Amino acid sequence: MTLEAQVQAYADRLGRPIIVFDAEFTVTAFSVHDGDVDHARLAIILAHRGSSRARESIKEFRVGQADGPVLIPAIEGGQTRLVAPIRHDGHLVGYVSSTIPDGHEPVADDEVLRTGREQLGVVLAAMALGNRQDEDRALRLLSALFGGGTEHRARAADELLTSGLLSPAPHYTAISLAVAPGAAASVATLRLLLDRAVASIPVFPTLKAVGAVIDGEAVIAVPYEIDADRLTALLAQPAFSALRAGIGGAHAPLAAAFRSLREARIAQRAAVVDDDRGSVAHWADLGLDRVLLQLPLAELALTDLPEAVQRLLDAQSGPDLAHTLEAYLDCGCDAQRTAQELHVHRSTLYYRLDRIRAIADVDLADGGVRRELHTALRVATLAGLR
Repeated sequence: MTLEAQVQAYADRLGRPIIVFDAEFTVTAFSVHDGDVDHARLAIILAHRGSSRARESIKEFRVGQADGPVLIPAIEGGQTRLVAPIRHDGHLVGYVSSTIPDGHEPVADDEVLRTGREQLGVVLAAMALGNRQDEDRALRLLSALFGGGTEHRARAADELLTSGLLSPAPHYTAISLAVAPGAAASVATLRLLLDRAVASIPVFPTLKAVGAVIDGEAVIAVPYEIDADRLTALLAQPAFSALRAGIGGAHAPLAAAFRSLREARIAQRAAVVDDDRGSVAHWADLGLDRVLLQLPLAELALTDLPEAVQRLLDAQSGPDLAHTLEAYLDCGCDAQRTAQELHVHRSTLYYRLDRIRAIADVDLADGGVRRELHTALRVATLAGLR
């Protein structure tokens, strides 16, 4: 009997729809239900994971240590739930959950239901073993694909495709996900994000991506294109707020995807040092930062910048004047457009530009000077010197 058939048989015995979770509260299967739509149940199925509130209540009522189903009272207007642990050889491998409508009594736990959970336990244990084997293989192959020599990359690419871990596609894109300096996130958090990203960010859901956590960095190879909005939404969740992502360019064949990961790592660095870029940065959008981010930024000091920029940043009003100068240069030295961008009167802008000329001792009409100032201010931003 298939997992779906076992789940449906268990639900039919209960007379209510059920959801089956693995030990990490990821939705593994659910029964078909023809009655009224249970929006909470639908939300869990669509999210492919139990809500944090549901997980906390299952832990609070010690369902994992129970011998049978546990009745969990309704929380914040929800429905009462009946949650039972699923075990295999005495080890917890998952949970089966159903709701109890108001005015109904839970179905008594009988031999049929206990046998059903035993059968589900066998399947979930086998799935968990298969998942661990796939994770180990993904780690080995991606380590070779992204870090090995030419022959190792070619063999890893062939095995990733022939094993079905990664779908064949015209080109591949790599993603780097890592913790921002000074923040903290566990390996478990990285793996959770990795699982959700692999499942949700390919533009075409039928194409299979693959990822692994390697030395504190989550790396993902995605066939064809990435849904960057979904990745941004993932990183917006509180659990992942300390993480930043970089997306590399598209490369073919798969053995050349190491180039995309190099680009992704540079882009990830941009997301770390430049808050204006948000939590996700794209190699395609970096412009000159592609080069600047490869400088030893952590080793740079203010004295490494051109003297004109040093004088400007050292001045009492330096930060504000530097902001004005950068906006002026960004706008191609168009005073009217710059004033609009800064929301100031043009006379105020001219006053500030005169102050900049005096403090920095520069001629803003000189194209070479403008290039030097613009680049140095950008380096100062990326190096955290402003």
